[in-house]
Amino acid sequence: MTELLSQSGQDSALGASWERCERTYKLVRDTTRPIMRMQSTEVAPRLEAMIERTGGRNGIFRQLADIAAQTGACMVLTDTEGVLVRLEGPDRGRLIFEENGIAYGSCWDERIAGTNGVSMALSEGKAFTVRGQDHYFSLLQPFSCTAVPLFDAENQLIGAVNFSMLDRGNTADYLFARQLLGTAADRIQRVVFERKFKESMILSVSPRAQRDLLQSSELVAVNEDGIILGSTARAHLLAGADSPARLKGKSFEATFGTDSAALDRVPERVMSVRTDSGSTLEISARKNTTNIKPAHGLHPGPDTTAPGPQRRRLAPSLRQLSQGSDLMATMCARAQACFRRALPFVIEGASGTGKSSLVAALVQGEGIAASNMMTVDCASLDDTPGDRAFFQKLVDQARVAGALSTDLLGPVTIVLENIDEMPPFAQAGLRSVLDEFDPAPTSGAMARIIATSRRSLLGAVEQGHFRDDLYYLLARTVITLPPLSARERIDTLAHRLATSLSGKDVDITPEAIQRLRAHIWPGNVRELRNVLQQALIEGDGCRISGVDLQGIARPSPVQLGAAPSEPVRQAGYDERSMISDALISARWNVTQAARSLGIGRATIHRKMKQFGIARPE
Repeated sequence: MTELLSQSGQDSALGASWERCERTYKLVRDTTRPIMRMQSTEVAPRLEAMIERTGGRNGIFRQLADIAAQTGACMVLTDTEGVLVRLEGPDRGRLIFEENGIAYGSCWDERIAGTNGVSMALSEGKAFTVRGQDHYFSLLQPFSCTAVPLFDAENQLIGAVNFSMLDRGNTADYLFARQLLGTAADRIQRVVFERKFKESMILSVSPRAQRDLLQSSELVAVNEDGIILGSTARAHLLAGADSPARLKGKSFEATFGTDSAALDRVPERVMSVRTDSGSTLEISARKNTTNIKPAHGLHPGPDTTAPGPQRRRLAPSLRQLSQGSDLMATMCARAQACFRRALPFVIEGASGTGKSSLVAALVQGEGIAASNMMTVDCASLDDTPGDRAFFQKLVDQARVAGALSTDLLGPVTIVLENIDEMPPFAQAGLRSVLDEFDPAPTSGAMARIIATSRRSLLGAVEQGHFRDDLYYLLARTVITLPPLSARERIDTLAHRLATSLSGKDVDITPEAIQRLRAHIWPGNVRELRNVLQQALIEGDGCRISGVDLQGIARPSPVQLGAAPSEPVRQAGYDERSMISDALISARWNVTQAARSLGIGRATIHRKMKQFGIARPE
């Protein structure tokens, strides 16, 4: 997001501007018509230059204009001299803006128009809101103006984009406009940056621990020798530099701690690098995106091609997750359908059933970047000023994400873990977002909201712990994950997990499968994973036998001192197989096999001789 001044910084800048207007420019606050206007013939070349410098007719400003009209605001685009080259707003009510000087060709240079949002954003180089009372001229005090500077690929100022509206004194209006315009400004710079450096390698750099839903990664262009050619507006901050110019001409490896050439060999591979300050950066090589058509904007135009049949097959990540259970596959299919339509839904299930795994599989299946996903543990939210401010910021950003399409942000996902433990203040904020939320396919809004709960959310409503109005907005679909004991083919799931843990195909013996099926699994899939991991560690990593499953209760222990003619039918695991499995798992180390069975080495040797078990050559 575009940098913001602190409140004290804004107050100081406003005070200095007023002083200049009064003492240096000798402006009179009660002037009736203070705003100068240029002729349309003078403005037209400026508009064409602005279109060229912002990446062509890419539709971004049209999207902003539509959103402005819906909120009763005007979208204003100015060049570096503060000349208004484009004005879009609601048909009704637009006249009041024009009558007060907010019109095509008007000049917002501070020396002429006094203190205003455009001049402050241009002079400070940061997002700036000038409320009604902060305007120098009395004529402008009914309006609030939030402006964000625009930068080109070389981080040179090219103008500002501004929302002007009748000032209601509502802080939420200013925050919404600031975040919306900041996101658009970031996108504009990325478009022109990618075009300028289309022949160079472009790397994506972002902080790992960011709590900002709209914060996109920064871009850095390098040549074949790994020397930095350019970067987007805030990349220098991630490197600890004081300006973008400090990065240009330096080695990427020396600046960011990893070799750019190694990343180029594996596009989309993400490297985690710890900086000198102790923070962690995630760096990857971007795929070539220079084929973006200029006409693409925040919302693509209507598709005139006939719609194809809807794809119903599960994504590979979901097929893998649902292996061994038709019921789990059904739940995954429902979740996938809701996720693709951007419908809010709730995933319920006991601890360890795979709620987080399902979310991860959905995100992976749709190819959503980790930077476009925000996970909030509702159980960790306290009614403190810090948590209130964090959640309010998330609510505001969710509104912005809901207003924009995937062309600008990519599909944004908010995951609310342990939603049943969300405190009342957060429930009220979330309800306000969902009340405005329109997931209709034609809206272009692709913000997704997923909630998870370890208990029935409806039960929490009945107990008075969760708002009923929020429940019916959020839980349009409830996905209930079955416990492991209810899944049909645990052997299939166990084989998939063991192979994933080992990195190679793992053989699970019939005795081991019988023991897995007989266990209750109170910890569900998480417990199964832990048991299999321990079995692979204790065994040879290629085979899991009943002996290796020491982490779960046995159906019935084999009495190793019993005569070989006594079959142990209840366990389904004869003494010879147990001795053989223990030796194989221990790679024929007799001491280790004896330890795993809880018997002496001499007993192992005696049983080997008794059953004719010989170590393979």
